[in-house]
Amino acid sequence: MPPQSPSGRRRKPELVAEQLLEKIRVGDLPVGERLPSERELAGEYGVSRNAVREALAVLQLSGHVETRLGDGSYVAEPERILPEEGDAGLTAALNIKELLQAREALELASALMAIRKATRSDLLKMDALVAEMEEHLEQEDYEEYLRTTMDLHRAVAAASRTPLLVSLVTELTTRHQNHEWLLHGQYTPTIGAYSLDVHKALVQAIRDKDVVSVYEATTQHYHDYPVLQR
Repeated sequence: MPPQSPSGRRRKPELVAEQLLEKIRVGDLPVGERLPSERELAGEYGVSRNAVREALAVLQLSGHVETRLGDGSYVAEPERILPEEGDAGLTAALNIKELLQAREALELASALMAIRKATRSDLLKMDALVAEMEEHLEQEDYEEYLRTTMDLHRAVAAASRTPLLVSLVTELTTRHQNHEWLLHGQYTPTIGAYSLDVHKALVQAIRDKDVVSVYEATTQHYHDYPVLQR
């Protein structure tokens, strides 16, 4: 049956992905089982094949599904850390390194879309968040600084006008924010100032519609995390 959205706001790929994920969780789709074809899934859920492809891409990102070239999609063997008790969502099983890698890809996509779709109001909101980040750094309040950087990344995603990106970036940044390693011994005034400059550059690149600078600011930001160098 077609996926239902009580609020009418959520997109079909998200709903299809969640229904497939539920089947995986309850064992209706066991590890190693081949998923129905895109055509079959489209018919089952009453959506387009493009919507199915997007849903499968989300499940691949979360590690629940793997696609084998020329052979279809399969339920993946769980190889990631267990989610925290009571946690839920498509990214619940990602570890910190995987969270950062996923954020880099998704936030680069969000920023590139924001170049095309950001409004003056979006840019003003980003400016306000950067100013707030600067204030927290001056006070050496790194916990609030990090919280505000997450708000900035969510604002960039919102400016992309792409609901699936907004949903995934929100989930990833919320989970990332909860990792304690971010808040202990990771920030100094020098590191904070550097981080602020990178975020300022990102916002300016979006304002200037500068694709190259958006790419450089995003990749520079994530490649500087020590955990990604391991």
